[in-house]
Amino acid sequence: MFRNRHTRSLTLGAAGVAVVAATAGVAVAVSDNVKAPYAQAGAIVKSNGELLRNKGIKEVKHLGPGDYCITFSDNDFEPSKVLPSVTSLSRGKIVAYSWGAAGNTCDRNKQSARVWATDTDGNVADAWFSIVIN
Repeated sequence: MFRNRHTRSLTLGAAGVAVVAATAGVAVAVSDNVKAPYAQAGAIVKSNGELLRNKGIKEVKHLGPGDYCITFSDNDFEPSKVLPSVTSLSRGKIVAYSWGAAGNTCDRNKQSARVWATDTDGNVADAWFSIVIN
């Protein structure tokens, strides 16, 4: 097909970049209008709790500094039986996921989970984060 070695190398290199770009976007592109076939739920959440590009998440409540309550759309969803991936999108912030210690300010139903954010010194702090449930 490509007789010139240089042309073949450039074409294969471009194809490789396209494959990496396509697969890297799957974890981030978890929107109702973007297909994420291998994710049950996911979102990018702003530090004030605003949902961006979400799939399978009904709402996020910003309960206070660094404290977020996530309610999932699926009535049969059980946050304790999934593989969550929560990543801070804010520099110098750490996020954690929990389903058991929902507390009084987050519904204790099986569709809710908590995300906490702190700075590197352990102080609560608001942060942008992404969450993907596989």
